[in-house]
Amino acid sequence: MGEAASNPALFAFAIQANHPGDSAEELLDAWLSSTYPEPGAAELLVDRAYKLTIHGLSPNSLDEISPTSTQSNPARERIVVHRLLAARYLAGLAPKIAIDLFHEKPHVSNHVLKSCLLRLSSSYKSVELVDGLLGGSLASSQRAALLVAGLIPLSAEVESKVRSLILDIVENGALSAGEREKAGRLLSRYGDPRDLTGLAVVPAGSFLIGSESHPNSQPLNRISLERFRIGLYPVTNRDYHTFVRDTSRDWMSPDGADPERSNAPATDLTWHDARAYCQWLTERWREENKINSNEHVRLPSEPEWERAARGDQGETGTEGLIFPWGTNWEEDAGNGDETGFNKTCAVGLFPKGRSPYGCYDMAGHVWEWCSTLWGEDMATPTFQYPWRDDGRESTDAPDHVRRVLRGGCFSSPELKANCTYRGSLEPTGFWRGNGFRVVVASVDL
Repeated sequence: MGEAASNPALFAFAIQANHPGDSAEELLDAWLSSTYPEPGAAELLVDRAYKLTIHGLSPNSLDEISPTSTQSNPARERIVVHRLLAARYLAGLAPKIAIDLFHEKPHVSNHVLKSCLLRLSSSYKSVELVDGLLGGSLASSQRAALLVAGLIPLSAEVESKVRSLILDIVENGALSAGEREKAGRLLSRYGDPRDLTGLAVVPAGSFLIGSESHPNSQPLNRISLERFRIGLYPVTNRDYHTFVRDTSRDWMSPDGADPERSNAPATDLTWHDARAYCQWLTERWREENKINSNEHVRLPSEPEWERAARGDQGETGTEGLIFPWGTNWEEDAGNGDETGFNKTCAVGLFPKGRSPYGCYDMAGHVWEWCSTLWGEDMATPTFQYPWRDDGRESTDAPDHVRRVLRGGCFSSPELKANCTYRGSLEPTGFWRGNGFRVVVASVDL
């Protein structure tokens, strides 16, 4: 059986038509020929399916199509089949009809247009269709770029336009979160041109750390920090994979080498792994003159992480919460549980949630390792607030002493996906929701 026949909705087609099912469109055509041989019967079916899918007729309409057909096929009631039938009908019409349909009903017609484009990929019609799809409003053109990218062969000029539109979706937080997630994967395949190792400057100064939102974050206290730089994004699979390749370090991530996930945060790594990456990057950046000999790359301390996330925000919201963007929860500002991904995505897909210093993904997405010690009890930290210089930044504590994690992850509610909630894990622990970002600071003499 072919790839298309592996779809449960199409498996029955392959059996009835005795077809390998490599292509869904070819499989559908073979099934129609064998099941509806009467003149006009197949045409009537695809016409009704088109009206059902696009205009919302009753699903029972398909039962009335060909009373002469005695073969039962439960797949006929599946939406995937309706879309394939509708696409066959649409492929026979003038491209302008498909173009207008997409601009008027993009979400309804998206799957139908995908199959239609595959049918027309070797036809002159595909050029007119693609040009028309990409020629609507900005939002419509962006959705069209998501539709055609990687689907059918495109000219160099059109390919360049598609890549530009996809980059624009990601950088400007356009369309829905789900559409941006797809754009992020496509951008990874193309080779994400963003500077994913860029750094934000956090100036020296004093700020409030902590909040009233959780006992472990109390009391609020004011501390001072020196100037430092911090990653705009969590470290990505692309960059961590380079480190693993150069050092032969073990990495158990199932996503590490996925071409659609190179711009997603590197996860499934321990605190020790994160520190080793920082040491490797220090040498690399010194060789490239990106940092000087008096600077090094390391993990952020807990206060540095919070300062980069909240800036100078002192006030808290009604529940004592502080987010990178303010004191009230904002929709579409981060990859938390309300987004519904339950996984990582390309970094930077939520520009609405940037911190005052321009850092992305500091509320949700991945828990981020800090250098700071927590203690041995998961529920209550040994190293509590007010913040003090009491050995909590020691790097040689035994592995049963937990290290701080910050920011929440893709499954975290707002009570954890914020600037002040304190999490922790043993330094040898790793998980698909844990990552890190780097800090560049002066070497302590």
